[in-house]
Amino acid sequence: MFRLRRQLPDRKELFLMEPMRVFYQKTGTAKYISHLDINRCFQRAMKRAGIPLWFTEGFNPHAYLTFPLPLALGYESMCECVDFRLMREMDPVEIVSRLNSVLPMGLNAYAAAPPVYKAADIALAAYEVRLVLADTDPKQAIRILEAFFAQPEITAMKRTQKGEKEISLKQYLHDLKIRPDGDEVLLTVKLPAGNELNINPTLVLDAFGQQTGMLIDQLAVKKTAVFTKDEKNFA
Repeated sequence: MFRLRRQLPDRKELFLMEPMRVFYQKTGTAKYISHLDINRCFQRAMKRAGIPLWFTEGFNPHAYLTFPLPLALGYESMCECVDFRLMREMDPVEIVSRLNSVLPMGLNAYAAAPPVYKAADIALAAYEVRLVLADTDPKQAIRILEAFFAQPEITAMKRTQKGEKEISLKQYLHDLKIRPDGDEVLLTVKLPAGNELNINPTLVLDAFGQQTGMLIDQLAVKKTAVFTKDEKNFA
């Protein structure tokens, strides 16, 4: 009997098995671009930049673009990323340069590389929250915030696929710090993120407002880092 030699895929097919990941910042007015529009924006940018995107096959071919951790509307971020596949090998430095030449203001690519971690590895996200409470100075605001977070139990209503569900927030507030920063209060915190559980600062601040009756006059939220389950930087 003859043994058939296994036919190996060519270099192009092998390369397609590995996606590319671009890391980018989303700041300024770009924070008001929705997730759906960000997807469209990157597809257009990659086409204009001449990046050879791989498209799915079948009756409805489309660019293979995925975002491991979508960003809430109105948030800035220093650590967003998008995954895609290429039709041919391309220098990561060139990918970043070409994208930045066509991306709109507020979107800035800063690195590209084959992904190290999967989206399922994401467990935490770090945030900076700058706020001004109505009718208070920073010192008063800090006292009110510290009293709220010092409670033995903090609950919030979180929307799920099955409707609203009351959850306990206290156990999920990691490395919480509060300090004055000029006329504002700066709050830094790490919160659960990813497929298993996702809690963003808006949920925490909604609970604060409902339970204290305090109004927030100014608010700015920025995601600063994303971590895996073993607390390694996702980037």
